[in-house]
Amino acid sequence: MNNYNIDAQARGERIRKLRLKKNKTQAYFADILYISPSYLALIEAGKRVPNLDVLVHIAEITDVSIDYLIFGDNKEPNSLQLTLERLNKSYPQRNVEHSLMLAEYYLKLEKGLFDTKNSTN
Repeated sequence: MNNYNIDAQARGERIRKLRLKKNKTQAYFADILYISPSYLALIEAGKRVPNLDVLVHIAEITDVSIDYLIFGDNKEPNSLQLTLERLNKSYPQRNVEHSLMLAEYYLKLEKGLFDTKNSTN
């Protein structure tokens, strides 16, 4: 069996940076997680280890993987892929497909692939 040495302070710092990246206060972020602000402060300081439910919730709302939260691998988490997965789980498939079609249209429009004056595309 492998033994893992997990740096609680580094994990707390990753969580703090993710919270700040979302421009959320500790009080607001703690409220979303259903924990107290003081408990979140202890997690961010590396003095408390969050339970699995809290880690999963943090990963979901910050669009990172559990692996990134726990181990902090050097790879930047693919937040775009995680965001797409979260959206796919949260909304009906038809809505997700419609949103992707709109996004593709706007990307093509931005690239100038459509003649907006003479075209009905």
